[in-house]
Amino acid sequence: MVEHETVTEKGRRTLPAPGKRREVLVVGDNVTVRDALSRLLSSSGCDVALAVNGLEAGALFVTGAYDLVMTDLEMPLMNGWELSRLVKERSPKTPVIIVTGLNDNGHWEKINMRYVDAIIMKPFKLKDVDSTIQRLLNNGT
Repeated sequence: MVEHETVTEKGRRTLPAPGKRREVLVVGDNVTVRDALSRLLSSSGCDVALAVNGLEAGALFVTGAYDLVMTDLEMPLMNGWELSRLVKERSPKTPVIIVTGLNDNGHWEKINMRYVDAIIMKPFKLKDVDSTIQRLLNNGT
């Protein structure tokens, strides 16, 4: 795939080839975080679908095709771990990013990271989030 670079006020950004927009699913019950991530992804040339909880996101994921899933950890109905497991079981190569404010080292030690490609801690800097998104979308690693 041919990639194109564009320079914006915020710096260099890699965009998908013309005609190929990335599909990203953003999940979270916090409207402020969800909207900030949606704006960041849209400015990067992605099409964004939004869900307010894991159950809604799971339904969207099984009926759609997404290049990346970003999900909050703590949500009603289905949490981010459950959603990430569903995503990876259906589509193992789809990157999943957990966005969380939970900063408990004991919790992270118990987690099986095979269902998650990256964890972003809140509060986050948009440039760090953008860097992680670009790395996963462009390299898959």
